[in-house]
Amino acid sequence: MNLLFYFDHPILPHAGGTERAAYLLAQALSRHGHRVSFLSLRGADSLPAEPPYFLLPRTGTLSCAENREYVETLCAGQQTDCIINCGANQDDSFFFSHERLSVQASIVSWISFDVHTGLDYFSALLRKDFSTWGNTVKTLLRRALLPYKKHVAVSNKRRKYRDMFRGSDKVVFLSPRYTEDALQLAGEPERARLYAIPNLLTYDPVQPGLSGKENAVLYVGRLVDSPKKADRLLKVWKRVQPLHPDWRLYLVGDGPERGNLERLAARLNLENVHFEGVQDPAPYYRKARILCLTSTHEGMPMVINEALSYGCTPIAFNSFHAAEDMLPDRETGRLIPPFSLRLFARELDELMSGPYVPPSTRVLTNYQPEKVIPLWMECLQE
Repeated sequence: MNLLFYFDHPILPHAGGTERAAYLLAQALSRHGHRVSFLSLRGADSLPAEPPYFLLPRTGTLSCAENREYVETLCAGQQTDCIINCGANQDDSFFFSHERLSVQASIVSWISFDVHTGLDYFSALLRKDFSTWGNTVKTLLRRALLPYKKHVAVSNKRRKYRDMFRGSDKVVFLSPRYTEDALQLAGEPERARLYAIPNLLTYDPVQPGLSGKENAVLYVGRLVDSPKKADRLLKVWKRVQPLHPDWRLYLVGDGPERGNLERLAARLNLENVHFEGVQDPAPYYRKARILCLTSTHEGMPMVINEALSYGCTPIAFNSFHAAEDMLPDRETGRLIPPFSLRLFARELDELMSGPYVPPSTRVLTNYQPEKVIPLWMECLQE
């Protein structure tokens, strides 16, 4: 089959979670005989020669006649059998729809996030600023408007999924839990078939050894306020650092919140905190004993499985419905009730205080290619 993967940013092997997940899937499907190409709304400084990359002509906005005509012509010329929309959790699903595109290709909407994307913890998405009287008033007004804003957000989400169910041939979720969430939100689909297929494993599991491990806690991800909320981790570190002066916290990643986070670390007088920027995370997984994830919501965060692959124990808030799929027991990792910094700090302190014990990696078999790719092959061929 000729497969066209779409995402707003270029799908690259060392990019963020969705891009990397899409690249791994495309490579795996290519090895199974499918012809793969990539389409994006935005470009990049350099792109690999293979697979073929295509860029939409109007990069400012997706939904326009020029982009629609380009996609229709591209699919006809490439004899595309299937468009896999990796940005379906965004409003891109309104564009990649049989109600708007005249294409012979089937359309697969791939939801790479939690269906609710924070609606379960809507108040936690509120940015609070009490630094001045004016900012305090704005924060209180935003808080007063929360019930109305949540009602609007739920209504928009329901409309989006109903539209997606009408305009897609298939919709792929990361977990059966998300499939159920979508059905409860939008009802039975008029057209689309629904599938639950997890992300592929990024790294092959290694046999961890104590000799390679250091007293290191790790964060890997974008430095953005919502949904990642790395400021929670800094506040947790404030609680545990006096008890463990020989431990270090590494934050691997970058983003618009980095400056605010660095200032927060200084204001809290934090020690042994290292902002590493964008790096290959593998060496950090290799030496770290613990990974911390403090997001308000996620889909199926690849960092959890990446950490487990290197014998690094994850701690995360139980704030997304696939969390219990990924961390089913305390031998695999620790799930904390959202968003208790006290309980998070207590679990972190317990792991830091005890001897290094590699986490269980039994759950990783669910994300191996021999489990995941047959599910995709079935989805594409039905």
